[in-house]
Amino acid sequence: MMNIRELTIFIQTWLKAKGWYRGKIDGDFGPKTREAVSNLDQIPDDWSDRRKLVGAVQVISHELGEDAGKIDGYYGPTTDVAYQRARLKNQTGEEPPLWRPEDIVQTLKWPKAYTTEFDAFYGPRGSSLERLTSPYPLRIAWNPNQIIQSFSIHSKVKDSAEKVLKEALKHYGLEKIKELRLDYFGGCFNERRIRGGTKWSMHSWAVAIDFDPSNNQLRWGRDKATFAKPEYEAWWKMWEAEGWTSLGRQRNFDWMHVQAADI
Repeated sequence: MMNIRELTIFIQTWLKAKGWYRGKIDGDFGPKTREAVSNLDQIPDDWSDRRKLVGAVQVISHELGEDAGKIDGYYGPTTDVAYQRARLKNQTGEEPPLWRPEDIVQTLKWPKAYTTEFDAFYGPRGSSLERLTSPYPLRIAWNPNQIIQSFSIHSKVKDSAEKVLKEALKHYGLEKIKELRLDYFGGCFNERRIRGGTKWSMHSWAVAIDFDPSNNQLRWGRDKATFAKPEYEAWWKMWEAEGWTSLGRQRNFDWMHVQAADI
């Protein structure tokens, strides 16, 4: 959530170091701050004060090496992550700590798939759905020009999945996320049978998510699936730290797929 005073202090501190702001660091987005922000060429004059405030945060975050996405004056998850890291840099001059695989402690364990425990825990297929807002934009895998920011998922796994996506963004950064195609969303809720079988897919309960299916096809093993490569090790450890299961890591097929159910 936006804290306008904190954002303004962040802007004022950076602008003062540049010699553009000569007022008091007080968190007030007043005339002196607006005048200093006018030195940022990327901020249109006809934007509202609120958009100028967010736009300045985005510009400064980029200047400090954090990808805040498009400079559009709108405060979304990508801007928030970039701002939080840039704010620490602005205060200390040091890189904030990143997630490390050795730091993880698995605290969650999900029920085994297709058991009475599973049924009791998750309930009927398609029930208890909520929207998860992704910390970075997601491309629809079969139509990469279509961008989404949220998707339906079971309420009991929503916070866990959101935590992993936030950790992935912190660890990889937005550009690396795009390079590794971790933003290619292959779906979550989809009430259907498993391919070639009679059982219902874990997607029917919205407790499974697919990523980049074209490069991690169902029958592909480690020799072909991109998600089996070493650069994805951190990605999988983040999911495993939350108790999720990778069919690729466990069974060497369907490397696109991760689920909040044991096998």
